[in-house]
Amino acid sequence: MTLLSIIVVSWNARELLRSCLDSLYRHPTRSGFEVIVVDNSSSDGCPEMVRREFPAVRLLENPANLGFAAASNRGAAAARGRYLLFLNSDTLVHAGTIDGALAFMERHPGAGVMGCRTLNADGSPQGTALAFPSPQRIFANVSGLSGVLRAFRLRRHQRRRRSDYIQGSFLVIRKDVFDRCRGFDERFFLYGEDADLCLRVRETGLTIEYDPAVSITHHGGGSSGKAAGRLAHFIPGCLTLYGKHRGSLRKKRLALFIRSALAVRLLAGWLASPSNFRERRRETKDLLGLLAAAGHESDR
Repeated sequence: MTLLSIIVVSWNARELLRSCLDSLYRHPTRSGFEVIVVDNSSSDGCPEMVRREFPAVRLLENPANLGFAAASNRGAAAARGRYLLFLNSDTLVHAGTIDGALAFMERHPGAGVMGCRTLNADGSPQGTALAFPSPQRIFANVSGLSGVLRAFRLRRHQRRRRSDYIQGSFLVIRKDVFDRCRGFDERFFLYGEDADLCLRVRETGLTIEYDPAVSITHHGGGSSGKAAGRLAHFIPGCLTLYGKHRGSLRKKRLALFIRSALAVRLLAGWLASPSNFRERRRETKDLLGLLAAAGHESDR
């Protein structure tokens, strides 16, 4: 039996995907693994590149962009490994990463999920082992003020610890646990699906672990485009997460926080570049429309 199945979802990230796959095969491991790339109907030649340059990869092609959760589930259904690693296409795996992650899971049978130390391209740390997103943190992300909270979060990433959830850029989970939890909730398109899965894993009595002894580089945003495009997925994801795990009342309160954050973002954009105010106002109007639509979805 294959010990590890590495599942990489890609959408129009050909060059980043090439680097990611190259980093996987460039570093020998003690344990065998398989790589499954699930392509969300890329138009930049991603599937052709994979077939041509990485013949060992199992390539699954979706007829449309199904989002991260649905594509990941398709990859997991095809996986043969005892463990699954969901790895973003805009990451680079370091020497020892795969063996270190597997060794951690083998040493800690009570761990359902583990994540690793994640670095920016310049070597600075990213926050990937996180508490359930508070309204304040969501406000900071939407408004563009997230740097205010980042320093505190990163201090906690210097040691091994448990957290509410692990960011999906590098998420290892036992295959039987993933199947028992019925995989990712496909109502999440992009953002929020990792937190939701980890919360459900915790409900089974298993822990969510972070180990800084294992590391990757994560460029960020490889398949989600510019800021407004990311927010178009981030906002519905947060509201779906709150509706599912915190109830309709707190979801409505969160919607008010997000509305205020969008106003702050619009004002900050005008102060920074008055000439681009019309475009920023149009983006804000579109995001408010998404906020209203997501806010009225059922809280199943």
